Amino acid sequence: MSEGLGLTPGDVIRLSGPGGTGCEASVEGVFEPPPDPAVLTRERPRILLHLPDLELLSGRGDEVDRLSVVVRAGADTADLRQRLASLMPGGQVLPSRVVAEQSSTAFNVVSRFHRAIALITLTAGGVFLACIMTLKIQERRVHVSALRLAGISRGTLARWVLLESALISGLGGLMGLGLGVVASSLINAFYRRAYETTLYFSLVTRDTLLVSLALAIVLGFVAGAVATWRLLQADALVEVGR
Repeated sequence: MSEGLGLTPGDVIRLSGPGGTGCEASVEGVFEPPPDPAVLTRERPRILLHLPDLELLSGRGDEVDRLSVVVRAGADTADLRQRLASLMPGGQVLPSRVVAEQSSTAFNVVSRFHRAIALITLTAGGVFLACIMTLKIQERRVHVSALRLAGISRGTLARWVLLESALISGLGGLMGLGLGVVASSLINAFYRRAYETTLYFSLVTRDTLLVSLALAIVLGFVAGAVATWRLLQADALVEVGR
């Protein structure tokens, strides 16, 4: 707002309210509110006023819709709520935790929806990875059978194939995570600029990275183990065409 109107500290402006009320105000400073998803789409400018000026502009004296009280550490909050409630008949005195829960209901629903999408995506990706690993190992049945006929033990071949499966899965997981981090950065850059905010619209956490990488390695290893077991159970002479 300050950039759009060219306002700087020290400028004097005139504010108008309903019913033709108004007053002159001096700009004492420019601030950026803490990022809050609840007010992201509001287009109204946010101005902090001294209480008498706000009462004059709004035409409402000795009235308040909501107020916040900062409590010192160690204070008896339960007793404080009772005392405040007795001073404000008809009002509600709620802890900040309760207010946050009530105002975050819609975001909790969105969060559950995102978890469901993530679960479906991880499941589908895991199945796809398992299928690719199985096909890749099956393509080597002739080479593995030839190595068995050359005298290499099944245990050595199994360890080799399983190690290769884990490495391929790990590298594939790292590439996917890198793509996700880049996409998240692009999303944040675009929407932060569009809404002029410092909110994070996409967040890749450490837990997400660790779980995704672990799933990629475990699924690839399991798929490789199953395919390897089936491959080593086949007749080597039959596989090489003799």
